Amino acid sequence: MYEKQILIGTDTISGIAPQILDAIAEASNTKTLPYGHDIFTEECKNTVQNIFEKSDLEIIPMVSGTASNSLALSSFLRSYGNIICHRDAHINKDEGGAPEFFSGGGKLLTISNSQGRIKAEDLLKKIDEINFKHKSAHVISGVSITQLAENGTLYSLDEIDAISKICKKNNLYLHMDGARFSNALVSQKLISPAEATWKVGVDCLSLGATKNGAMAAELIIFFNKTLAREAKYLIKQTGHLVSKTRFVSAQLNAWFNSGLWLELAMLANKNAIYLRDQLSQFNDFKILYPIQGNEVFVKMSNLSYENILKLNIIPNLWNQIDQNHLVVRFVTSFETTTNQVDEIIERLKNYF
Repeated sequence: MYEKQILIGTDTISGIAPQILDAIAEASNTKTLPYGHDIFTEECKNTVQNIFEKSDLEIIPMVSGTASNSLALSSFLRSYGNIICHRDAHINKDEGGAPEFFSGGGKLLTISNSQGRIKAEDLLKKIDEINFKHKSAHVISGVSITQLAENGTLYSLDEIDAISKICKKNNLYLHMDGARFSNALVSQKLISPAEATWKVGVDCLSLGATKNGAMAAELIIFFNKTLAREAKYLIKQTGHLVSKTRFVSAQLNAWFNSGLWLELAMLANKNAIYLRDQLSQFNDFKILYPIQGNEVFVKMSNLSYENILKLNIIPNLWNQIDQNHLVVRFVTSFETTTNQVDEIIERLKNYF
């Protein structure tokens, strides 16, 4: 019926922001040192220090979110160690064992709950369970949280602070997977990047730009510089030292410049709320979580999902609730427009 596909299941289908494309072209015309010793990477470090209000931090530009997470974790995850994360965390479900591979055998220990986020009381219970018999089989190295969480919800500052205090008390490092950190940050409005990270005890942040305007640009920010020393050895060993790092750093510089990273995230978040409001008019759909970023999770019947696909609307099939019901994820990006959302709704009205 409809020839044109509407891809609305992930923000990775988005293009590149024009400012970032221009920055890549500029970097191509500039000759500078390779392997991260270039002027663009130096500028990126200075910019990050200013944005995060911390002069003694280190950065490593990356091209892959999986590598960014795994390298950050392996900076403190030993081959005999363990990382505690939520069961639904990307590092646990969607990265093909990369953290274990990068660390030479480190293990992920998961916490399960229906909220999609680690709660402080659950973390304490997990640590107590592991340490109860004082066996050498489990050496906890740290904790990883995802901001936004995999169900699109937000860790509040109080939640992160409570987790951080448990980490510090137990000599554990705290990592944040920030693939959608910019979306989380703008949804909290008056909170600064510093307040959202190291000021509440985050030791390292895997900051993602690829989902929010870049071509391929991620950034590990080490607020704890000790961890950066280890990571700089591992980056070469794991095959992720980019010779032309300037092209990654140039993207990040343009992304940060004049607050573009926040502007693009605000556009995506705004249209997620608009999409939520429009989908809510259909009784066939149930919105599962509050919209705190750019993701909308919807419970629907198998038949409803099949009909959506017939309309050439392609969301992300997230998981199965029971034999008759599914969870489907809709994701907006900086390129999503209200007209595109309206087109989705017009198509849905033919069936629902």
